[in-house]
Amino acid sequence: MRLLLTALIIAACGSPPRPEPATAPPAAHAAAGGVADTVRADWGGAFERRGLTGTFVLYEPGAGRNPPGRNPPGRNPPGRTSRYNPDRAAERFVPASTFKLYNALVALETGVVGDPDSAFAWDGVERSVPAWNRDQSLRDGMRNSTVWLYQRVARRVGAGRYRAAFAREPYGNGLVGDSVETFWLLGPLAVSADEEVAFVDGLRRGALAFSPETQAAVRDLAPVLVDTAGVRLRAKTGLALRAGRPDLGWLIGWVERPDGDVVFALNAEAAGAGAADLVPARLAVAREILEGEGLLPRPAR
Repeated sequence: MRLLLTALIIAACGSPPRPEPATAPPAAHAAAGGVADTVRADWGGAFERRGLTGTFVLYEPGAGRNPPGRNPPGRNPPGRTSRYNPDRAAERFVPASTFKLYNALVALETGVVGDPDSAFAWDGVERSVPAWNRDQSLRDGMRNSTVWLYQRVARRVGAGRYRAAFAREPYGNGLVGDSVETFWLLGPLAVSADEEVAFVDGLRRGALAFSPETQAAVRDLAPVLVDTAGVRLRAKTGLALRAGRPDLGWLIGWVERPDGDVVFALNAEAAGAGAADLVPARLAVAREILEGEGLLPRPAR
């Protein structure tokens, strides 16, 4: 399966993109909410038990926040930010499929896609993920992480409109490079966990430089991975297959809770032989940390 996925991405990608001048790196350990940074070394056990190394960033806005889209303008109101492995939290990596959230914002805002539920016709090419081998809407492609769909959307958007979007609403280093189909899969686009938290919180609150309607539509597209006891975890996965290096797994999103949402970002890779499969391990690590903090209900035994 992994070999087939690797071959699929390489075949779709072509030559590696030529580097562009990089923007300045993110400020080290800048608080997502501006205050109350905390280092949580104890969260490392959730990674170590699965043979992984990585980072987890948790942002807890102030109590009594309004629902998304009804807060005053501006990103990241003061709150509490906690991190496991803060140096890695400030390090940029290729976003892989977590970029589908930003990609959908651009596609809908520019009118390249008019309706998130309108279908794009499957090209008939059999790919290694069965769920990809049929017609797909933006919603299907977000849930199934369908590479070919979002590559087709990217071709329609074009590099110029991505660069214009990055100028209005920064995301990571904001680099597109030469390949509009692969810049989020192979680079040069790169983003840190700290920056993913800032982006996700802006989306959650409707505070990004996109229309309120576009942001509401993309919030609704974010997959619900946990829904229990009145609490929902909305998150987007990402998996980067890196030649000569361990695969990189992402999970970014937020937990919708009656007493206030929380936002998080995780990235991880194998620390050595015997590491857990990143595909299920990403959610397992996030659940262990969030449940341990009382922010997600533990499943009934």
